[in-house]
Amino acid sequence: MSHSDSTPPRGWYPDPAGPRRERYWDGVRWTQVVRQAEVVTVKPVTNTRQKSADPALDLPLAGWWRRFGSGVVDSIIAWVLTVVVLVLAIPGFFNRLAEQTQAYSGEFWSAVLAGGTAPAVPAALNNQMNSLMFTVLTVTAVYCIVFLGTWGATLGHRMFGIKVIRAPLPPHLVALSPDKPFSEEKPGWMRAISKGLSWSLFSVGGGIFMIVQLVNILLPLWHRRKQSVTDLFANTLTVRARRDLQGSAD
Repeated sequence: MSHSDSTPPRGWYPDPAGPRRERYWDGVRWTQVVRQAEVVTVKPVTNTRQKSADPALDLPLAGWWRRFGSGVVDSIIAWVLTVVVLVLAIPGFFNRLAEQTQAYSGEFWSAVLAGGTAPAVPAALNNQMNSLMFTVLTVTAVYCIVFLGTWGATLGHRMFGIKVIRAPLPPHLVALSPDKPFSEEKPGWMRAISKGLSWSLFSVGGGIFMIVQLVNILLPLWHRRKQSVTDLFANTLTVRARRDLQGSAD
């Protein structure tokens, strides 16, 4: 295809070299970036939407509510798994935690109501809380890594009809790296590890990580690719699963 005034804009087009695939046209020539063509039945429309120059924007990016809902579900699952692990691994853990918390709470309010200084948190209670936080952080990371690396989606993702994939190259890098093909595959173990570790740290890390987690949750609302901080860190995208494409829009 020669470069002329009638040359189509950059974007995904049917691959001349093979059926059932699409190849990325950079506005001048065909690149080596390919993906499986999506075959769906659609109603006839009067106007066709021009494909975007960014390959990611042509994918069915997951909406914010689906992502938020799946995150809530996964957080609940992670805490339930944490309780199970601690009950099985450390018998009586939660009984001791409750007793120590109740005793400290009594001392704290007695001192405050008497106009005195609040007592320091006992070392035993502090150790119990640290053990709880470390366990939930570890369980959250393992849960996320295993499910993302194996299926490309956690239980929360599957419940809300979304999945995590490897992000395609942005437009300005496609021309520089035309030999790197792209397909809508699972993120892979390295990306799953990056996303799982960062997600668990932001969720349970406390302190400055609470602020980062807030940004992580809200960022897809205005990010062009609807990526969160963990997506940017791991180079992933969250998209709607194929089986859910015929459902209602986000």
